[in-house]
Amino acid sequence: MVRAWGQSIESADTYTFGHCERVARHGVAVARALGMDEHAQITVRLGAYLHDLGKVRVPHEILSKPGPLTRDEFDLVQMHPIWGIELLAGVEFPWGLKPIIRWHHERYDGTGYPDRLAGDEIPVAAQIVGLVDVYDALTTARPYRAAFSRAAALEMITGGQQGWSETVFNAFLLDLARPDALGRAAPTDRAPARPAVGRSASSGRCRGGHAAFGGRVELVRVAARSA
Repeated sequence: MVRAWGQSIESADTYTFGHCERVARHGVAVARALGMDEHAQITVRLGAYLHDLGKVRVPHEILSKPGPLTRDEFDLVQMHPIWGIELLAGVEFPWGLKPIIRWHHERYDGTGYPDRLAGDEIPVAAQIVGLVDVYDALTTARPYRAAFSRAAALEMITGGQQGWSETVFNAFLLDLARPDALGRAAPTDRAPARPAVGRSASSGRCRGGHAAFGGRVELVRVAARSA
């Protein structure tokens, strides 16, 4: 049932169709690499199916907008973890899915949202889904940019490694090293040209709505817009 919900969320958008399935499969592989038990692996899988549930409240024209998001539009997108929890307010699960839904955009260094959690305040399952979510968003095409290659996506994620615990990040890399890992066959061998990223003059953010740091545009959190 949970899987069907996730597929239903994606069905209206050809760009993200299959995203939840890929995040679920890869997330479970990372959980397994961490030695998490079967119950925890199921939690990661089902949480991945529902992590973007709240985006059903975000207007489709914002999610598929080919140009930069305005500050107001980005603020609206950032509400989706909270809206996901609200939509499930009367539903109880035997797994800890709601922390994944609410906190998959939190970052280990405290720069995420909606609650600005940091470090081990963020459940490991939410960290896993958040990291795999970003990777899948980067390596698949979106209305506003082409897909990044596996190598380019890894370079950008490594540049923002402080967003996840070292343990989760290393398990993610270990899983990607497998011959049958997701993303092994990258959609393109080159990253798209830099202009495809774009910035919003009104918000000072890149097209995914993420701040620049260290003289570079940070695309690591592009999943906030596109996943």
